[in-house]
Amino acid sequence: MKMTIVTDDRGNLLGAVQGHSLTQRDGDIEAGVNFAAGHQLHYVDVDDDMATVTDAGTFQQRLIQHLPKP
Repeated sequence: MKMTIVTDDRGNLLGAVQGHSLTQRDGDIEAGVNFAAGHQLHYVDVDDDMATVTDAGTFQQRLIQHLPKP
């Protein structure tokens, strides 16, 4: 499964979006996700079961494993 992980300018995890596209169009309506200057986007492949993880701590720890090492 593809995910986009967002970190701040210090490398701290801020969140994640499923997929690598940050926009979605439905007819005449288009929505997108934007991030403040300095935030970095990391386009990664994660295990398919990430979509079923319900514990926030587990989800965060598994995301962090995919971030580049400083």
